[in-house]
Amino acid sequence: MILTLIYDVFSVDFLRELNCETSLNPGKVNSLSNLYFIVFLLITIILIASLIYLWRGLIRNRKTLTSTISELNETKENLSILEYKLRNVTDSLVYARHIQKALLPSESFLANHFNDYFIFYQPRDVVSGDFYWFGITGDRICVISADCTGHGVPGALMSIIGQNILNQVISNGISDNPAEILEKLDASVRNYFSREGEYYIRDSMDIGICMIDYKKKVIEFAGVFSSMYFIKDNRLKEIKGDKQILGMKPEKFRFTSQVENFSGGEVVYLFTDGYADQFGGEEGKKFMYRRFRYLLTTINMLPLHEQKTILEETLNSWKGNNEQVDDILVIGLRL
Repeated sequence: MILTLIYDVFSVDFLRELNCETSLNPGKVNSLSNLYFIVFLLITIILIASLIYLWRGLIRNRKTLTSTISELNETKENLSILEYKLRNVTDSLVYARHIQKALLPSESFLANHFNDYFIFYQPRDVVSGDFYWFGITGDRICVISADCTGHGVPGALMSIIGQNILNQVISNGISDNPAEILEKLDASVRNYFSREGEYYIRDSMDIGICMIDYKKKVIEFAGVFSSMYFIKDNRLKEIKGDKQILGMKPEKFRFTSQVENFSGGEVVYLFTDGYADQFGGEEGKKFMYRRFRYLLTTINMLPLHEQKTILEETLNSWKGNNEQVDDILVIGLRL
């Protein structure tokens, strides 16, 4: 309304009409002067109000900007702290991986005692809950694959404890029978971990123990929730372990072992569940043991380093864009 009045006041037609009226009636000059003053005053008030509004908006924006900058600086500082802590944790894990690898036995042991071999060892995280162990007890060569509860740091701690127990039981020559070794391991795990009270621990390990006697040409296996695949004349035989939790079995239960004869050229596979449990494929399902057995049956005649390559490629193809779900360990031995 005010703008319309201003337009009407300063329009050409109005000014022309006003000029005629004032020339005919000089008494209107004062009233017109008052009108001009009111219009000018209104314009001035509008301009001042607009400037005040803009100024207040600038003040608000400035406060908001200052607050945002402060929050960004605080966020940047927090990110720097997190990056520093993450770098320290990562460095610690990398060093822990070096320690864990140093505790694993050298592959040269297998090279000295077998015609051919491979170790496919792929932790899910920086450190692993899976581990392997080699040694000689009496006239027998001992090869072990083990999967400790969990993965990552908890699994790695369990694996170190497991290796320490095996060193005590096997390296000290306490026994060369796989079933007896499991009995000793069961007792040691009970002693290591509290099974009652506030710090009740259910941690344990799945383990497969293979003893090879080249003099008698026999291979003996005992396991806990673990199997061994024995391929002879291109036929795969699964030798299953007992289904009792190490450290929590009934007192009257006794672990058992199974014996197979060999003449040379047979292939033995020890493994944990990580390979078969990997999700992937077109339907996002587990690889499963039946596929694993079929794959090993089709490649068992190849040199074992080629078998390892095929296992890796098959796993990567199956996994696709899925994350690795567990630590992976597969050991292949040609007798």
